[in-house]
Amino acid sequence: MTRAFSDADLTAYLDGELEDASERELEMALARDPDLVARLEALDFPRDEVKTAFDTLLDKAPPPPSMPRPLRNTGQMRPLLIAASLIVGISIGVLMSSPVTYELTDDWKLAVANYQALYVAETLTPDDPDPEGTGARIAAFSETLGRDLRPALNSVGLTFRRAQILGLNGAPLVQMAYLSEGGVPFAICMTRVDEADYAPMAETLVGLAAAHWVDDGIGFLVIGGGDEAFVENIARDLSARL
Repeated sequence: MTRAFSDADLTAYLDGELEDASERELEMALARDPDLVARLEALDFPRDEVKTAFDTLLDKAPPPPSMPRPLRNTGQMRPLLIAASLIVGISIGVLMSSPVTYELTDDWKLAVANYQALYVAETLTPDDPDPEGTGARIAAFSETLGRDLRPALNSVGLTFRRAQILGLNGAPLVQMAYLSEGGVPFAICMTRVDEADYAPMAETLVGLAAAHWVDDGIGFLVIGGGDEAFVENIARDLSARL
């Protein structure tokens, strides 16, 4: 039975504080459960911006009353710790209650790269793809983007593992995931963009080799591993077939 992950588990994962065994179990669950992915993304708010705003509140706050002596007894300290936690919680609640829109990034490719950096081989190996289900899913995603995505099921040097639809700043983003012959995770992602067409070009994003291009209002990104020439070849092949 799949373990039920709490918000505390997901937050610990985002903070890099989850135990190795639990982290692997969670990543395998993320590979199978889009709802769990959505919960993880909802918790991944921009902490740095919240901290900056909170620090501003602290700067304006009156100094705390001086204490006559330090409290060494754990039982005495606990009420103070609880009070401090409540103050922090209330302050963050005030900050987050205002209608604030957080863009994941100005560059959609960087948002995808940060997500792809979490992938390991085990993320894409729990189950074999269901051909019938895959065909229906790709047909639906093709209709969503207005582009036949079936050619992307076959790519030189990559084995298709799964496809899913994500959301980026309110727009659908299709992700097709693969493993290389050496077990390295790769992805081909597509979303509608407001950019002029350009031919495939390679670069490194978040330490991963990537190649991207735009064709008729759709942005494409191939990402994974560390070989820019490899992903650029895949991109040029797909740009001719998609």
